[in-house]
Amino acid sequence: MTTDLTQAIQARDGVAVVVYTKNDCRWCDMTKKLLDREHVNYTAVNVEEDAAAYTYVTETLNRREMPVVIASAIEGDEIWSGFQPAKVREHITHRADAA
Repeated sequence: MTTDLTQAIQARDGVAVVVYTKNDCRWCDMTKKLLDREHVNYTAVNVEEDAAAYTYVTETLNRREMPVVIASAIEGDEIWSGFQPAKVREHITHRADAA
């Protein structure tokens, strides 16, 4: 699965965020609620409903813990797993150019 986020990043003048989730995932829900509370636009992809996304997360990114968050900016991607509010603040909400 190849995802070109360049247009989304440029359209948002900053960071494009994708949150890979699964069903009944407390940390996934908490991450999405944090992003919603901070008014961050993001795309949520449920890996239990999207086989290509599951393969991308588990094989390409080699991640097993959910959620997996990808914050793509012009200078590169930051990728992390689990509920990590400090990472959200550092790489998304405290950036001057965040969407």
